[in-house]
Amino acid sequence: MAVLVEERKAARYRVGPVNTSPYPEHMHDPVETVIVRKGYLHMTVNSVPYVLEPNTVLMVFPGMVHSYESASEDADGLFVGFTPDSIDEFRSTLTTMWPVNPMVRISECPEELEEAIEKLEKYSGREGTFPLMLPYIHVMAACLLTKLELVPSMELHKNSFMHNALQYIQQHSDENLTLDSVAKALGVGSSYLSHMFSQQMKVNFRRFLNTIRVERACVMLEDSDMSIKEICYACGFENTRTFHRAFQEGQKMTPGEFRERMRKGLAVTPGA
Repeated sequence: MAVLVEERKAARYRVGPVNTSPYPEHMHDPVETVIVRKGYLHMTVNSVPYVLEPNTVLMVFPGMVHSYESASEDADGLFVGFTPDSIDEFRSTLTTMWPVNPMVRISECPEELEEAIEKLEKYSGREGTFPLMLPYIHVMAACLLTKLELVPSMELHKNSFMHNALQYIQQHSDENLTLDSVAKALGVGSSYLSHMFSQQMKVNFRRFLNTIRVERACVMLEDSDMSIKEICYACGFENTRTFHRAFQEGQKMTPGEFRERMRKGLAVTPGA
């Protein structure tokens, strides 16, 4: 689906504190890397639960459905998100492959990974340091990709009804989607689709759709000069009130506050 936004040439990436609050299952195009330094973080990726212990890393590839479940009180770490085209030589791998197991221990990776993480931790949250981070994101990705066992993504979800459903919703999220219209497009009944969301996603259809739309709005707020009202309707929301409510629920700040932080080069973490 083409995003009607004039893309800036600067690569999109976000670095900030790891999210320790519950966040529903969602999927998106950027890569999401979660690094835990203290405590424990519980996540689910493609319906598989993972427990991140201190000094473990979990790398979510584009299109992988994931959620933040819970965390210990002392949980702390780093979130690094970036688009596949930020690092051109890895773009094909990141967009066509998935890791069999997305979690690795830092101690099992090349020593350059620890050095890159330390630099990203140093620059995180400091105004105007985003341009300095990209080389270290590059090193981090290279180190992780040497340790992850990768297979074509189609092999892992080719027979998954829910993944096809989620992919359809993501591709058409800017349209006037309803449970009935999506069910019809997928050739199933609306009650069946609703049941599958409740059973497999642990979240209802409307909340998942809003999460996808908010993710898309974040990209537009960062990469375009469109007004917040224009972005609201471009993402498929019926009105600005619904948009602001969904955005604050997901990002814990208003769209205006999000845009201001991004323009200052400050950290923004999904659901933080």
